[in-house]
Amino acid sequence: MSTFSSVQEVKQVSEFQKNLGAIRCKIKDLLATYGSPTKEALSEYRQRLGSQTSFAKAERTYDQFDREGRAFRSDNMNATDRRTHEKFYIPLIHPVTGKPCPLPEFGWRYTPESMREFLEKDLILFGNDESSVPRKKTLLGETTSSQLASIFKSGARGKISLDSLGLEFPFAHPIDLYTHIIDASTSLTSFVLDYFAGSGTKEHAVIKLNRQDGGARKFMMVEMAHYFDTVLLPRIKKVTFTPEWKDGKPKRMATAEEAESSPRLVKVIRLVSYEDALNNLAFDEKSGEKALELFKDEYLLRYMLRWETRRSETLLDVEKLQTPFSYKLRLHRDGETRERAVDLPETFNYRLGLDVQTRKTLDDNGRRYLVYRGNLRNARSVVVIWRETQGWTEEDYKHDRNFVAAHKLTEGVDEVFVNGDSFIPGAHALDALFKERMFAGVEA
Repeated sequence: MSTFSSVQEVKQVSEFQKNLGAIRCKIKDLLATYGSPTKEALSEYRQRLGSQTSFAKAERTYDQFDREGRAFRSDNMNATDRRTHEKFYIPLIHPVTGKPCPLPEFGWRYTPESMREFLEKDLILFGNDESSVPRKKTLLGETTSSQLASIFKSGARGKISLDSLGLEFPFAHPIDLYTHIIDASTSLTSFVLDYFAGSGTKEHAVIKLNRQDGGARKFMMVEMAHYFDTVLLPRIKKVTFTPEWKDGKPKRMATAEEAESSPRLVKVIRLVSYEDALNNLAFDEKSGEKALELFKDEYLLRYMLRWETRRSETLLDVEKLQTPFSYKLRLHRDGETRERAVDLPETFNYRLGLDVQTRKTLDDNGRRYLVYRGNLRNARSVVVIWRETQGWTEEDYKHDRNFVAAHKLTEGVDEVFVNGDSFIPGAHALDALFKERMFAGVEA
């Protein structure tokens, strides 16, 4: 199976971890100065939170800290529906007065086992005496979730949202339904996986929720139907641009705050079907065509993938890696065959298991360079360099080596991969490895 992709605009990893570190450093300094979370310490801490424009709205809600240096916000522990079991009505004893505290009207949200764990970890907030209902410390950085009510009532129609975007689709759930569910079941940095994306309502909800609470949730959606290109992808693009639409046109531009919480990058990955793979097989010998006619798929998988079709696009024609940016496959759609470009560099990254940190292009007097930097799962750092080498002479390869050195493209990494031949010191040709990773399991 081949993979090809195109790049659209979407959200990259937020600065949540950096902000978390900055908050913890500030708390540490305040505890060193004041000795405990005094009124003065908390006041200075909240001023710092409010002045940091890089902090998301949700991060600013964690406006308290305890003696252990943990930033937290105060949340209620009330059940959203009335509890029927008596175990949810066990009162908490105030640690100073020794008297029972009031119970929430519908009982506790959490089980007695969870409440005991909260007490052991000092995650329960008591008032000055037993007159107030205890609350919970929700720590900054922990994965939290809210309890959903048994019944969610909404009169909204999901079709209205699509109509406002100027998109046609027979049925869609209301956005607020998924906003409610995702808000209750994710943290600010969760990853939402949707195997049946449909019209993209869940992804729309993730974008909307991030704008509401300053979160940095990401999503991955899967869809095989034709409306991926006619409804799903256009919807994500439009909602990313601005939140308000009417009759297919934007009602206003996104505010600076909304734009900051919007996606930055959307990567589209298309998988080639088995039928498309067969359509791109080419035989070196007439005998191969006859054998396929007689023995069908068994002969194909056992023998032909090894030899007779070795130069087919499906099986990665290594010679064509000299022109990696123009590699194409023939796809049969709607009764006709058309060619579509394949993104070989992205495909190689996936087969290599590369966690890409940076991607950049360079121009050398009309020669295009595409350079990826990242890490493998064994923590080794890697740079992958792609360029078109068809027709190159020895002088071209020397110039290539000097260009790479001048731009320090291989500096500070453990391994260097390039397509085709090269004079680059320490570089490995990726061609054979690429083919091996693509088809080792099939050819074995």
